[in-house]
Amino acid sequence: MSLVVVVIVGAFFVRLVDIQVVRAAELSTESTQFRTQSATLWAERGQILDRAGQPLAHNADRYDVTVSPMHVADFRRAGEVVSVMAALAEVESITGTPVAQMWASISADPDANFAYLSKEVTTTQYRALVDLDIPWMYFERNPERFYPFGSVAGNLTGMMGTDGPLEGVELKWDQCLRAEHGSLRYQRGADSVKLPGTMEVTEEAFDGGNAVLTIDSDLQWFVLQQLARYGQNLGAESGSAMVVEVDTGDVVAAADWPTYDPNDFGDVPQSHLRADNFSSTFEPGSTMKTITIAALLDQGLTFSEEAHSVPSTWELPGERYIRNSSGAAEGNLTTAGIISHSSNTGVVELADRMDLGTLHRYYQLFGFGEMTSVEFLGEQDGYLPDPDTVDSITRHTQAFGQGLSTTTAQMAGAYQAIANGGVRIPLRLVSGCEHADGEFVSAPEHESVRVVSESTARETLRILETVPESGTLQTRVNVPGYRIAAKTGTAEIAENGEYGDERMISIAGMVPADDPQYVVVVAFVKPQTNRFSYAAAPAFDAIVTQVVKHFRVAPSGPGPGLPPLTW
Repeated sequence: MSLVVVVIVGAFFVRLVDIQVVRAAELSTESTQFRTQSATLWAERGQILDRAGQPLAHNADRYDVTVSPMHVADFRRAGEVVSVMAALAEVESITGTPVAQMWASISADPDANFAYLSKEVTTTQYRALVDLDIPWMYFERNPERFYPFGSVAGNLTGMMGTDGPLEGVELKWDQCLRAEHGSLRYQRGADSVKLPGTMEVTEEAFDGGNAVLTIDSDLQWFVLQQLARYGQNLGAESGSAMVVEVDTGDVVAAADWPTYDPNDFGDVPQSHLRADNFSSTFEPGSTMKTITIAALLDQGLTFSEEAHSVPSTWELPGERYIRNSSGAAEGNLTTAGIISHSSNTGVVELADRMDLGTLHRYYQLFGFGEMTSVEFLGEQDGYLPDPDTVDSITRHTQAFGQGLSTTTAQMAGAYQAIANGGVRIPLRLVSGCEHADGEFVSAPEHESVRVVSESTARETLRILETVPESGTLQTRVNVPGYRIAAKTGTAEIAENGEYGDERMISIAGMVPADDPQYVVVVAFVKPQTNRFSYAAAPAFDAIVTQVVKHFRVAPSGPGPGLPPLTW
């Protein structure tokens, strides 16, 4: 019997030596790894703000506070005992959920391993609750992104998907907006409950920054309403409009219709998810005549009052002809009259005075053929024919906006150069990133470009002012107290390599003409009830009227006489 006892004691001794000496370090590590648990310390994605600080997109993450009822008990914190009711009172002070309600949830099934204490708490409340270090309390995150203005700016903000940003500013400026989640580490006992006092932050969480746009959300809303109203009246397929601040190049409105609500985009057609102002190209038509005439004026190849006998047709190779849309666009016209009455043949005849290489360089200086400095996701370069390889027809038609393509944003940038005394300031949609610590980092700046001389820009404006006064927009655009400079455009739409009956109509202009503060461009695709460019005038007029009211633009003063249109 004594031998058996000796053997048993010897076995226990060998096992004890193995555990406490031979394998002590290994078993200690395994034990620590089993007890140590990690959890995510959540941070908040930044907001997308308009120029006045209004949120166009903000995080709406919410957290459900849960408990394990079977483990709910008093615990020690900082050497003092914290009762269950005292802990619940702390939770109530943060969440507002009554203690009685939380106790009822816990006591409904005391042996359960899960119950809710409070639901939908904010990120700020969540962090305060984490700091309480209550061992039997846990959190479930419900990530959500909310867009307060819905479809008003959806074409610009883009949206968040389940795996991250999908479109627009959300994706383009993700580096600014993105949150950096942290991590927590704590020890747990054999019952899987956190051991009080063992929680430590192993990696800090950092909230994302705010992307600040140049957009004015109130004006953006108004512009979208006008596009929808007049686009529907015209039976148009779509419409776009942009408003640019002349002195800064800031885009204060860039609306597309139809658009989508980023809060609910599951069934939206893919074509509606784009920002057409930047991503859709079109042949601009006669709004391009302004650019051509500005180049000719700058080279001294014509002047406003120069007299011309403008033909009704212009013959092209292959027995093809350029014609005008009305009898007013031919006959005894001045250079100003050619633009004001939108004469195709007159512009082609004038453009023939300039070599193609020089004209091409002017088009490039005005910003055509390359995407704008906004570099919006999906933005297009447009098409600018190579002067060395351009065909014999396009070399002429490009002068009045056929045979090349542009975006609404490019056209707005070109007119901004004329409005700004001949200097093109690169367009800007995002002014910068406001980091969580309050530091503001401006968006990269792009150099301004001198396109034409100040005198050329002034004379071009003087010509454009005749369009609402006595040209194609006569009686159709009238903002009392303000002189307007503008140009209409109608372009045939090529489909399957051939021009058909569909049209693109647009108007580009500046207000006030004597001291331009804002550029407004409006375009409609495939209107059905009226396919003439002046059909875009009601929307243009409404937007210009709102712009001068909204920004309290000073009325125009008396101006010099306008150039004659005929001789």
